[in-house]
Amino acid sequence: MAFAVKLVLAVLCAAVSFGSLTAAASSETGVPPLIDRLEAKGLAPGRHHFYFRAGARGTGAPVLVPVIVLKGEKAGKQLLLTAAVHGDELNGIRVIHRLLEGITPAELSGIIVAVPGVNQPGMEAHSRNFGPYGGDPNRAFPGNQKRGEAEAVYVRHLWEDLFLPGTDLAVDLHTQTTGTAYPLFVFADFRNNTARKMAYALLPEMIKNDKGEKGTLETALLAKGVPAVTFEIGAPKRFQDELIEKAVAGLENMLITSGFLEGTPRRPKGSPIVGTHYSNVIADEGGLAVLHTALRDRVKKGQLVATLYDPFGTALRNYHAPHDGWVLAVATDPVRDAGQMLVRILQ
Repeated sequence: MAFAVKLVLAVLCAAVSFGSLTAAASSETGVPPLIDRLEAKGLAPGRHHFYFRAGARGTGAPVLVPVIVLKGEKAGKQLLLTAAVHGDELNGIRVIHRLLEGITPAELSGIIVAVPGVNQPGMEAHSRNFGPYGGDPNRAFPGNQKRGEAEAVYVRHLWEDLFLPGTDLAVDLHTQTTGTAYPLFVFADFRNNTARKMAYALLPEMIKNDKGEKGTLETALLAKGVPAVTFEIGAPKRFQDELIEKAVAGLENMLITSGFLEGTPRRPKGSPIVGTHYSNVIADEGGLAVLHTALRDRVKKGQLVATLYDPFGTALRNYHAPHDGWVLAVATDPVRDAGQMLVRILQ
């Protein structure tokens, strides 16, 4: 707690103003400058670190969101990369770190604005939602500054002053939530041709051609004319090295196909599984779940996919696939409350 207070005080002392790009002397304090608006096109080529002030906690202390800007020496488009909009979904943070380690301003055409930890209150509370009491920030975009829940006010700051200015393309990095897992998977609205191309360029294992859900960052950006996709990378609350490396390779490939980097696009080893709908197999009572299928498995309608047991090992109920398809998500925590997902099947 003492470290957090010192960090906030250091940042506040470092900042000369709360203008679009404050003149804080980070080299003197060792703390990145504090900003409340980013205009990345006005920066010099190179790598820049900032803390974006995204409102305040109930104590009045500012919520500081880390921002990395990598500006190329050549002109080009601006890509927004976001991670941990849900506070328990962490793989994307490491994906951003690893991706930007491997790119220099000299080889980059355009700008990458990366936000490795959007939902700071959720991360601190080890929660998917906005802190310990808030709702889902990825159902609150583009937010509401005048009225609404705390997460809607929070994302409005991010939306207006960090995410939208100058953005041409966007990839929002997620995982499944606590107790469940995805493969390498993309939500993309194929009605937007650029978003469709981005989805395939990311080299995922599975894609859902998806019209989007109201309140998600991806859908809100598409409504503003910004091609965007949601890139799901495995399971929450951990760094999964193999999936992280695959996601980095996919993003590098997308940067090539989108003109940010030179090179020859990679050819995938196989075609991704593409579907348009999915169904959840739900536990209708609490118990201990044993799954009989795994991620990306092909299943047939009526196939046994899970069994729920009581504490004494007595089978309570078998669960079967409601239709043909492929396993898109699974429960990784055997303890399932009534209403929780056991298996998700894409068709």
